[in-house]
Amino acid sequence: MKLLTICNPRSYDKPLLDIPIFYQRLAAHPRVDFFHLPTDRVLDPRKPEDKIPVAPVRGELTYEAFLDLNELAKPERRLDQFDLVFCRTLKPFPQGYLDRLSSWEPQIKFVNSPTNKKEQIEPDFLLKVAAPFLPETIVTSDWQKAQSFFEAHGTIVAKQYNSCGGRGVFKIWYQNGCFQIDNLLAGTREFANFSAAMPYLQGGSNKPVQFIRYLKRVNEGDKRIVVVDGEIYGAYIRRSKSGHWVNNVSGDGESFLAEIAPEEREAIEGTVEHYRSRGLLTLGYDFLMDEGGTWRISEINAGNVGGFARLELLSQQPVMERLISWLVGFASS
Repeated sequence: MKLLTICNPRSYDKPLLDIPIFYQRLAAHPRVDFFHLPTDRVLDPRKPEDKIPVAPVRGELTYEAFLDLNELAKPERRLDQFDLVFCRTLKPFPQGYLDRLSSWEPQIKFVNSPTNKKEQIEPDFLLKVAAPFLPETIVTSDWQKAQSFFEAHGTIVAKQYNSCGGRGVFKIWYQNGCFQIDNLLAGTREFANFSAAMPYLQGGSNKPVQFIRYLKRVNEGDKRIVVVDGEIYGAYIRRSKSGHWVNNVSGDGESFLAEIAPEEREAIEGTVEHYRSRGLLTLGYDFLMDEGGTWRISEINAGNVGGFARLELLSQQPVMERLISWLVGFASS
């Protein structure tokens, strides 16, 4: 299999993260001819439309060499020379990025369809396909509707379009005569009224925002279940060491292997076909515990999902080999 993977290596500041380990395994795998394409070269106007600058990746790949792969991406190859593309670029995607990848689809097969990824990242997609398994949720760009939702629930969470790693997630409550809005990276800001807070929550875009009832047992952790082409690979819980309401490993979350309850399997079975039918095949289901002790879907990540290397580390099972074997089979199917 000739596999092309897209990412920005400098986005990964630790050697034990999913992408560096994934690259190392692919580089050494006897069934894979592996090539790297830097994220910023996808939209490079200087290159020919039908050719891309790639870096062949072979043999032992150190973490330091992984970080420098963008500098090696110079030999140009035609798209039709590859069997499969796995886009592992972190959100937020650059303007026009998914459009460019979508234009490649007639020539090359993707693990996750960029055309349908454009639909999936829209703020209302999750509510359309997973409403029975979510806490109370609305999607709106109207600050008055958002404030009414806040008044109904007391404390809520807002999620931006096209973000990841806790960057575009905000907790909202009212204290000391102001709306308090907390973000993992930006800390807490105060707003005198909701209309002033809305542009901040939208992150400068005009996109609607997803508002969800805050689940008070969030300190139980955030359960990630990794699913590939409808098959469950395993689950682990991420839990903040400091007790922060965001449990991401991009913060101070630590991970523990977890069991998968029948309710979670039911939620996956009830939603996964919406993604498979759109050619979105690598999924990370995130669950938070509600007040009654049931784990409810908080997010379904499609495309570049983490968890393969972490599951392997926690379970001591060959998760990465299972993924690579699936990629080889999918490429030839």
